[in-house]
Amino acid sequence: MRQEMDRAWLDQAVHMTQALWRAYVIEPSDEGLQFILASLDPEELSLIGTGKHEFYRDFESFLQGFQNDQAESQGVTFEILDEYYEARQLGSDSCIVFGTLWVREKTDQPKPLLVEMDTRFTLTFRREGDRWLVTHLHHSMPNADQQRDEYYPKTVTEQANAALKYSKALERRAELDSMTELLNHAAFEKYVSSELIDGGTGSAFFMIDLDYFKEVNDTLGHPEGDRVIREFADVLGQVFARDALLGRLGGDEFAVFTTCAVSVEEAEAKAQELIDTWKGRSQGRPVRLGCSVGIVRAVRGDTFYDLYRAADGALYESKRGGRGRFSW
Repeated sequence: MRQEMDRAWLDQAVHMTQALWRAYVIEPSDEGLQFILASLDPEELSLIGTGKHEFYRDFESFLQGFQNDQAESQGVTFEILDEYYEARQLGSDSCIVFGTLWVREKTDQPKPLLVEMDTRFTLTFRREGDRWLVTHLHHSMPNADQQRDEYYPKTVTEQANAALKYSKALERRAELDSMTELLNHAAFEKYVSSELIDGGTGSAFFMIDLDYFKEVNDTLGHPEGDRVIREFADVLGQVFARDALLGRLGGDEFAVFTTCAVSVEEAEAKAQELIDTWKGRSQGRPVRLGCSVGIVRAVRGDTFYDLYRAADGALYESKRGGRGRFSW
């Protein structure tokens, strides 16, 4: 009959398995590397890993693969999400430890996707004197997302993160006016509406129209008109350098919405700065440059179109009053 093993030996095998995983995945170090190598049976070792290429018939082949594994895992840190261990006696001097280990990449920088592995493992141990040696380890099945010669399923994760980043860039590009890179009409409306849902009380909405723009096109041609549009967008960004949404609504019509409350005096100072700065760009040009501004302050319950209509009406008053001015 098989002699029953003292439970303390089985507990020791479980603790050793936990320590091996931590030295291998969670807290890799030179000391941990030496602990791993000293725990393996150099005469009888075999190992099957999660990588499609990880099938090692002896200690020497494992050692080469292990060195490559450690090099690949540089910069990748994992944390344990869940773990389970159970030990069973095999013979008078051997046992098996099996269980699960669920780990996820730990990073200081936010990433949409992280490397994650939920592995099932089995280790067989042979007792030698007062210690255990690992003779065989088999953990999980090759991950379908792993590439050949890859020890972690990181390629697909990196590709997915890159795809998400590119998708966000395309989404952002679709929101921008192609000529000025300000928000286009639809995106400007969307973001202003979102601000109004969150509050927006006291924010200022500016409607801006370029004066004499038809003269620019008629006198200097449409390519110069395009350059004027782009130059005005730059000036708009300088005057409203922070806490504001900037949009080109179409043609020579622009809009600004401050994302924080501003006083009447502050709003008027911004409008006048914009008018004066743009008028100053007339120097050295054969045509006049100017702009007119309509302003309205948001109150609770306003919608985008409430502000748009009110600011457009104020802009009309500025035009009718002689251009190059602002009105409420």
